[in-house]
Amino acid sequence: MVAKASTLIVTAPNWAQRKSFIASDLSRLCEDAGIRLIDAPVMRIEMTNDAEQRAVLREIAEWDPIKDKAALTVVASGSDAPDALEFFDALCVALKLRVNRLKFAALDSHAAASLSEVCHIKGIDSFHAKNVVIPNVPGSLDDLINKLMRKEEQVERFLVLEPFGSGMLSKKLIANGLRVIRAGLYTYRPVPMPVHSSTLTAPVWVLVNDIDMVRRVMQELRRNAVSLARVRWIGTHPIVGTLIKQLLPNAVWVQVSEYKASVIVDTIAQEA
Repeated sequence: MVAKASTLIVTAPNWAQRKSFIASDLSRLCEDAGIRLIDAPVMRIEMTNDAEQRAVLREIAEWDPIKDKAALTVVASGSDAPDALEFFDALCVALKLRVNRLKFAALDSHAAASLSEVCHIKGIDSFHAKNVVIPNVPGSLDDLINKLMRKEEQVERFLVLEPFGSGMLSKKLIANGLRVIRAGLYTYRPVPMPVHSSTLTAPVWVLVNDIDMVRRVMQELRRNAVSLARVRWIGTHPIVGTLIKQLLPNAVWVQVSEYKASVIVDTIAQEA
């Protein structure tokens, strides 16, 4: 389906000079659909330094001995967590040594699929994304925690892959009495959004799928003189839409069923 002339701004963070997976997947489909794509991350993802990574390995060794029999659930707290795991070879080795008691959880289906793929590529374990525990409401911390608590085994531990120093999921798990090992593997560094209002073709769509990025994205759009009244917001997480409507009561929020390029492009085309 071909959309009328429109612009899609993708705000997903990226690693160094590498595009986010969603920006890469959208490139060809947007061109075919007549949608102008702008890859405009507001955050750059970077791995933590060596000292912080060694601290994670010490925590695992101390709180989860290799020969222990308790289940260890690896939790991807966001879509960038599986990539960070892939880049941290020593942690992959540590998980291989515990493979017989590993379980997996993630904040949404995309993170679950990425976690499954990375674990297969790195030789940690082979499992289908459907075997990863995810919340019924994509991105819902409370829903995921409730599921994990229902499935919790005796003395089970949770290894939470998260941004360094800002893990809301691990804090909530701890508050609910669960045994948590925090693995702050990566950080976010703010970068300017490369968008100029004069070059945008209406309607302007902005893809946001992380509640922690919403305010930053709005700030950058305003800095670039983009009227937020012109923007239509799109994503998969209901909590993102809720926050956007709280900050901009008249905002248009369109929720898609999957964080997939084809679903996003088809939705924009149908809404045009």
